[in-house]
Amino acid sequence: MRARTQLFELTSARFFAALVVLLGHFNEFLGMPEWLATAIAGGFGVSFFFVLSGFILTYRYWDDFAGGIARGELRRYLVARVARVYPPYALALLAITALYLAADRRYPGLVAFPPDPVLSWLANLLALQTFAPTYATQQVWNGPAWSISTELGFYLALPPLLYLIARHCASTRRLVMLLAATVAYGAAMQAAALVAMIDWGWDGTLWVALVASRNVFWRLPEFVAGVVAARLLHGGHLPWLARAGARNALLAASLALVLVLNYAPWPAGHLPHVIERQFRVNLGYMLPFAGIVLALGAGPTLVSPVLRRPFWVFLGDISYGVYIYHWIPWTVLAWALNGGWILPNSLVAGVMLDTILFAAASYIWFERPTRLHLRRRLGQ
Repeated sequence: MRARTQLFELTSARFFAALVVLLGHFNEFLGMPEWLATAIAGGFGVSFFFVLSGFILTYRYWDDFAGGIARGELRRYLVARVARVYPPYALALLAITALYLAADRRYPGLVAFPPDPVLSWLANLLALQTFAPTYATQQVWNGPAWSISTELGFYLALPPLLYLIARHCASTRRLVMLLAATVAYGAAMQAAALVAMIDWGWDGTLWVALVASRNVFWRLPEFVAGVVAARLLHGGHLPWLARAGARNALLAASLALVLVLNYAPWPAGHLPHVIERQFRVNLGYMLPFAGIVLALGAGPTLVSPVLRRPFWVFLGDISYGVYIYHWIPWTVLAWALNGGWILPNSLVAGVMLDTILFAAASYIWFERPTRLHLRRRLGQ
C-alpha cells in the first residue's frame, strides 16, 4: 500500500460524529433542550461513519485493488482493518460482560440476559451481530457494537468493489449511474422490509428495527456512497472542487440539508413515523454526508483552520474509542436512573468526559500499540 497524506479535516470530523452519538445516548440523563436534542437525535452519526469509511478506505486502498486482488495485498489489508477495530471492540465486550456478571451477582435479575446468553455472547465476540436473529442478541451486550459488525462486512466487500469500479465505472457518467443505482437499491431494501411488516405481517421489531436498520446488506448504500464520492474526487471527475469557493458552498449546502432532515416534522401516526424514519435515517443522510466528506476531503475550507489543529485531530484519532466504550458507563447510569437515583447534569457530564479520557488512554497505551503489533506479526 502506498503512503497516503492524512486527511486531517476528515480525521477531526470523526470526533464530532462520535460526539453526536455520545450526546444522543446520554441525553436520556441530560434532558437537553428540545431544539438541541433534535439536532443530534436519530442515530445519523453512524451513517456519517459509514459514508466516511467508504471514502477513506477507497482513498487508501484504490491502488492496491483497482488492478486486481493479489493475495499478499488482501492479507495486509484485512490484517490492518481487523487490527484497527477488533482489539477495542473485544475489550469493550469483555468489560461490559464483567460489569453484567458483577451486577447480576450483587443484584440478581438486574441484567436481562438473552435467552441463550452463551451463544449470544459468542455471536458478539465473533462480530456477527449484523446477522443477529433477535434484538437481544444484537443489543443486550455492547449495543453500539452492531455497527462494527456491519463495518467488517464492508471491509470484505471493498476489494472486489474497487476492482469492479475500476473495470466498469471509469467515467463520470458511470460513477453517477452507480450512485443512482445505490440509492435505488437502498430504497428498495427499505421498502421490502416495510412491505414484509405491513402486508405480510412479519415481526417489525426484527425486520424493520433490527434488520433494515442494522444489517450489512441494508446499510451497504451508505458505504458505497462514500466509495463513489472518493472515486469522483480522486478520479478527476469533480474539477470544480479545486476552487475553495466551490468546496465551501458544497459544505454549507450539505450541512444545511442535514439540518433540514433533522428538523423536518415527523408524522403523528405510528406507521407513517416508522416508514419515514426508515427512509430518512437509514437512507436520507447519506448524500449530504457524502457532500460533507467530499468538501472536507477535496482541500481547505472555512473550517480547516480549526479541524487541522492537533487537538481536534487527536480527538478524531480517539473517536472510535469514544464510540465503542461509551455504552458501558451509559449502562451504569441507566441502572442508577431506573433505581431512583438523581443524576445531576454535572455528574453525567463528568461521566462523558471520563469516557473521552479513557478513550484517549486506550488509544495511546492499548489500541495503537496492539494495532502495530498485530500488523507486524500477521501482515507479512
